[in-house]
Amino acid sequence: MAKKMPRQLVALSTSAIAAIYFAGFVATRSADAGIASTASAYNVPTAKAASASVSSTSSSSAPTVTAYRDGTYSGSGTSRRGGVTVALTVAGGRITNVSISRVSTEYPSSRISALPAQVVARQSSQVDNVTGATFSAQAFRQAVQAALQQASA
Repeated sequence: MAKKMPRQLVALSTSAIAAIYFAGFVATRSADAGIASTASAYNVPTAKAASASVSSTSSSSAPTVTAYRDGTYSGSGTSRRGGVTVALTVAGGRITNVSISRVSTEYPSSRISALPAQVVARQSSQVDNVTGATFSAQAFRQAVQAALQQASA
């Protein structure tokens, strides 16, 4: 039969675990506020920003979208799994189309085929990562950033 553990040792262990969890909570609680400010820095829509832009367009808290020069721009991005080249079209100062021109990653382009629509919808290079093709998404993001840099100059 197994030997019973002393109650004091159980209480001490439980207290130590609770202290570690509490310290982690306190240390990371401020990061939650930082996530919202980081998202707004990358023009990622948040619930607060979306409601501000719907309720009033003259509000200073409404997100700003950078106007780009009209035209078609090409950009390339690389990762340790290969590269991606995109063609980005701007009309009326807004991103209207993004197409993947070339993919030389380990994974097929079908893995990142939803990302161009995200760029158009968000008017930003900040797209979601793709499970199983994180590096392809990273290369795509870099390619869009390179094209947008040309459109901004």
